[in-house]
Amino acid sequence: MSIIRWILSALSILVILGFALQNQEQTVSVHILKWQSANLPLYIFMYLAFGAGMLLWVVVSSFNLIKLKTDVMRYQKENKRIREELDRLRNVSLDDEEIKQPRLPETASGAKDSTNNA
Repeated sequence: MSIIRWILSALSILVILGFALQNQEQTVSVHILKWQSANLPLYIFMYLAFGAGMLLWVVVSSFNLIKLKTDVMRYQKENKRIREELDRLRNVSLDDEEIKQPRLPETASGAKDSTNNA
């Protein structure tokens, strides 16, 4: 796998170098707001734009990564709390627990049956 990665890297460097060599004579100047650059080869501005885009991508991805890591930590903390509660509930004995069996209410027919039998 590393050989394929090395070959792809070498090919991409050759393509970039070929682009730069073919566009050496073509010069441009860039106007941004009131700033104007000197006449430089086109490939320099292309590389600067690519580098700025990569830098912006790294910054945005870093913020996204930080957000995802905080979400993971929050979910791990909640998961730990739920596991502790589950362990605590598994270890509670029935005598310690204050759950009482519900009593059935005495009905009028039940009261009549007990008085008739007596």
